[in-house]
Amino acid sequence: MEVANINFNTAKQIHNLLFAFMGLFHEKFLLRFRQDSHYSTRVPCLKKNHMKILNTLYQKDSITLTEIGKMLDIEKGSLTTLIDLLEKENFVIRTSDSSDRRKTLVCLSPHGREQMDRVMDLCARKMDEILHDTDAVEIQQFLSNLRSVVKFMKKI
Repeated sequence: MEVANINFNTAKQIHNLLFAFMGLFHEKFLLRFRQDSHYSTRVPCLKKNHMKILNTLYQKDSITLTEIGKMLDIEKGSLTTLIDLLEKENFVIRTSDSSDRRKTLVCLSPHGREQMDRVMDLCARKMDEILHDTDAVEIQQFLSNLRSVVKFMKKI
């Protein structure tokens, strides 16, 4: 594997494109999901950060509070409070890590998984609605590019 030696301008372009992507993703998709009455009534007791945690856990089997905090940039005290409510509402389960009992793992409960499956279906329907009039070739290109970006981001 050849190690890339990027220069400042390349690093700056990557930074700017990532922030542009995050802003566009928020504007074009997340805001539309939240404005949709079906999506917004998905889980009445939960706030935006609760949903971010549930989305993260939906992608992972189980992770530590520290990992969740780093991934979502949430302070430990706030995260504990958020997880407490998710546990109280039966969305998540806390367990001890069998390899290190000092660590607590968090995962979706069966109820949480069921609710997130429902939310993901609603999101997929909304995504289909948003992209309905988009050229099929562009959609496939976008999908391929997203796969590449995610694969790359997992490597770094």
